Amino acid sequence: MSDAPMMVFDGDCGFCHRAVQFILAHERREDLLFVPRDSKLGTSLRKQYGLEVVESLLWIEGGRAYVEWEAVSHTAKYVGGVYGRMAAMAEVLPGAVLRAGYRLIAKVRKRLAGRPAQCLLLTPTQQQRFLE
Repeated sequence: MSDAPMMVFDGDCGFCHRAVQFILAHERREDLLFVPRDSKLGTSLRKQYGLEVVESLLWIEGGRAYVEWEAVSHTAKYVGGVYGRMAAMAEVLPGAVLRAGYRLIAKVRKRLAGRPAQCLLLTPTQQQRFLE
């Protein structure tokens, strides 16, 4: 597997689905690999990092897995621009506050966004970055 960062996301969550679309539309580097959480690879990665019970977004990079707020922060910094700067500014807040904010949104994410209404429409290049 490459050294590119990986995002393990919930493919049944409309919120996560929209986040993936947003990243694809705004990323600058175009090397992020996407892994559906419940795929064979997603399950294997969660087991490898001891995160089988975690339902959070995972960001994997440099041999480390980040969850919850830390995963969102890495994602925002990957996208860059104003989103990366906002994540960096948010880090002045205590970690407990950031994690609580993440957990609150995560708890209601499926009620807020529902399930994805359609599949992602990907270019052939983008399709190669989705691992299952």
